[in-house]
Amino acid sequence: MTRARLAAVALAAVSVGWLDPFAKAREAARLYAAGRYDEAAAQYNEALTHQPDSALLHFNLGDAAYKQGKFTDAVNAFQQSATGGGESARAAYNVGNAKYRLGEAAESSDPKVALGLYAEALAAYRQAMGTAPDDVDAKFNHEFVEKKIADLRKKLEEQQKQQDSQDQQKQQESQDDQKSQDQQKSDDQQQAGDQKKQQPPEPQQQPGNESAPQPSGEGEQKRGEMSQQEAAALLDSQRDQEVSPDEVAKRVQGAVVGETAQDW
Repeated sequence: MTRARLAAVALAAVSVGWLDPFAKAREAARLYAAGRYDEAAAQYNEALTHQPDSALLHFNLGDAAYKQGKFTDAVNAFQQSATGGGESARAAYNVGNAKYRLGEAAESSDPKVALGLYAEALAAYRQAMGTAPDDVDAKFNHEFVEKKIADLRKKLEEQQKQQDSQDQQKQQESQDDQKSQDQQKSDDQQQAGDQKKQQPPEPQQQPGNESAPQPSGEGEQKRGEMSQQEAAALLDSQRDQEVSPDEVAKRVQGAVVGETAQDW
């Protein structure tokens, strides 16, 4: 009896699943409406295992991923939902929105990557406008992103000019420093050379003569000549032996003339 009841319950569950293949999708839609986007995405993924080609399930999965901020997953889901017609226009529009969000997140860290993502967003909006020309939202977003790209490019150009100016200034400062160092080195060498020229030459000694040569002067005594002291002493001695004129006269008056010894 118990086995029979279990079999009946299992059969009923299978029958309900077969009779209502959209039960998971409806549950996912309910969770999405309640703001439980992560649970809704899980239900959409489970529903896709039974309906892998459902453009609507892929589109709704993209919406749930977008609400969670998983923009790359959202892009992948929206791209798989594009089957043509109005759904394709809506999918392209949402791809543009997701690409813009990715670019916005990358702008501060890598502006060049952001520019590429903004360009992809523009392409998606153009695709949406091509499929649905009356889509004013796609047109508005296209114009908005165009201005965003222009502003970012201008900002990057200004930053590049500023960087080039800083690099040029650093290069000029480096060259000036090198010139200053070279000039200082040249001045030091010139000063050292001038000091060397001003120093008197060292006296050269003759081989075997250890005594330094004495400079010649007026008081130098040459060989065979008297010194000043010797000459002064000699003059003094001569003065003592000199006879004054008066004394000479006295001697003459008192002198006796001697007679000749022989008369010739």
